[in-house]
Amino acid sequence: MQFDFYQSGIKQASFFVGEDGIEVAGYEQSRTRLTAELTQKYSKRMHASPQKVLNNYLLRSDWDFSQSVITLETGERFEATESKHLFIQRNAKPAVNLVVVENQLVGVQIAVRNMTTVLIRPGYEDYTILQAWQDNQMIMVKPFHIKVQQTKMVKMRDGVTLATEIFLPDDQEDQHSVVLIRTPYGREMFYEDCLRFIQRGYAVVVQDVRGRNDSNGEWLPMYHERLDGEDTVNWIAKQPWSNSKVGMIGRSYGGYVQWAVAASGTPYLKALVSMMTAGGPFNDTIYKNGAPISGSLAWFFSTAGKKFKISNMVRTDWSDLLKVRPLDQIPVKGLGHEIPGFTELMKHRENDEFLENMDWKRKSANIKVPALIQSGWFDDNGVGTTEAIRATNDYPKGKRKIILGPWIHSGNAQYDLGPVHLGEKALRFDIDLQHLRWFDHFLNGVENNIENEPVIDYYSIYEDRWKSADHFPVNPEQTNWYLDATGHELVEEKPSKDGYLSYDYDPKKPAPHLIDVSQNELEFPNDYADMEHRNDVLSFTSAPLPDDMIITGWLRAVFFASSSAVDTDWVVRFTDVSPDGRQAISIVDGVLNAKFRDGLEKAKLLTPNVIYSFDIETQKTSIKLAKGHCLRLDITSSAENLIFPNSNTVKGANGLNTIVARQTIYTGPNYPSRVVFNSVTGFR
Repeated sequence: MQFDFYQSGIKQASFFVGEDGIEVAGYEQSRTRLTAELTQKYSKRMHASPQKVLNNYLLRSDWDFSQSVITLETGERFEATESKHLFIQRNAKPAVNLVVVENQLVGVQIAVRNMTTVLIRPGYEDYTILQAWQDNQMIMVKPFHIKVQQTKMVKMRDGVTLATEIFLPDDQEDQHSVVLIRTPYGREMFYEDCLRFIQRGYAVVVQDVRGRNDSNGEWLPMYHERLDGEDTVNWIAKQPWSNSKVGMIGRSYGGYVQWAVAASGTPYLKALVSMMTAGGPFNDTIYKNGAPISGSLAWFFSTAGKKFKISNMVRTDWSDLLKVRPLDQIPVKGLGHEIPGFTELMKHRENDEFLENMDWKRKSANIKVPALIQSGWFDDNGVGTTEAIRATNDYPKGKRKIILGPWIHSGNAQYDLGPVHLGEKALRFDIDLQHLRWFDHFLNGVENNIENEPVIDYYSIYEDRWKSADHFPVNPEQTNWYLDATGHELVEEKPSKDGYLSYDYDPKKPAPHLIDVSQNELEFPNDYADMEHRNDVLSFTSAPLPDDMIITGWLRAVFFASSSAVDTDWVVRFTDVSPDGRQAISIVDGVLNAKFRDGLEKAKLLTPNVIYSFDIETQKTSIKLAKGHCLRLDITSSAENLIFPNSNTVKGANGLNTIVARQTIYTGPNYPSRVVFNSVTGFR
């Protein structure tokens, strides 16, 4: 029996199952028994070993596909889909999706954030995403091999040299379009990811950013990326193997470096593929609108040494470490030494010139590069994608593509996120196809019609539908619902009487943000029903919805409030409340350090007990709130695990001594506190 292995539409190998075991035939070796080396090679690219996939799934003889739900003795659970040709794996990451034809298992599909793997019996390719590759005439059965792999130490303008790996394909061409990846995690980690580009005739350059892995210089997160990236792109453009057309791809920090380079205005950068991009330091990555982020400590710990060390992220003592003050001493307590970059960043408690240098959006007028922007509704760097969307809003149609899915930061790999259970269409098996189409068009001039397609593809949670639009939000008209202190309600009309509600915020007893710090997923959805019973959380709840309501876009909480403290934080969270009230599942949230109420440019301490207006934008979403459910707004002043608790003193989150603050929210005709959102189908 034969199974062909495809990665991103490229046939990589064939596996043959016989009485003597499993053999493999690739394109650089004759048909030989699968060695340990080959097993390891293909395991990385499948995110599971081929032998495991074959033995645990494809070679089982006891499947019963007449059932709608199949549970294996391992506890793994698969559900039939509407097409009956795909059984999706629940509660797994990445999900193994079974391809079934006439009640026979003929293959699997596995999606991750940036690529899809298919293992399929010959003749059944059209039941998988391979049909789309074929329709786009991009199926490849004889990929190019690597002709050259070499390491260069590329000199930056200040003399610092960065370790840079160069891959050239054996396609008989002298010059190539170039795909560039810049990373703080070690360039070796990306060699397998970039193979798909080399095999299609692109040159690939993978570089360790300054101070990381084999590169020289000082590691200071985000600080050097604009100039170093510009120097690197300009260097690539001058190489004899380059045609001076450079595209960049990357996720998270690897997304941030792209926008930083784009902000330099270098003319050689021709295309971006930005996945789950990190945003600016003061509103997304180091601080959340002025409130220092605690949830990113796992990341700082993993990059504490010159080499990336993922094991540093997993700890059982995060709760204790997050209480250490001053903040720069947390690594000393946890690792035995300071993290210089973290220490430096914690010195800058205002959006000063140092942080502004790291904020690419301040130079967004220079950004003209065609961009494919990919993110998820539960992406903890969702603000970075918001910045990217807004920076490209003036692009003509065809110069940007936006894909927004129901994904966490690690993205496009699973159907179940805690209490949020997604439908069969939640995963995009064509993500890598879209990436290749983007580069083919803007780097190689391929006329593939991608510039004429809708600008935005987005998934609506609980509708299990992908939709298209040419602008976001889809409906620019805003809906206002008002806070009413009288009944803790969200109401459509402005209340006729003024009212207020108060709570005491004690920094020593912060309200929890329900995540596992070790997982480094800061916006993972959860059930906040129990937390909403706390005395330091105010909740405002709508009446049960008379019909389904779809909200697509950003949600904002605009409210009037006073504090007995000179500095404090506001945390808002929107939840989807079940008809029986037992569940309140987080949708989006937002944070604001109160002294930045008039903008992040200048801090202004509060005058105690004076009423101010605050405006907090949350993450974006598209979600169907079902008939009978309620929309709820929670307001509190802390989010343990997400941000460091504010001490309510002039020292903010860095203060060792804390005070209890009396916080008051005002509603009514004189204080029209409200929530603002964009709905596709309304409450009316």
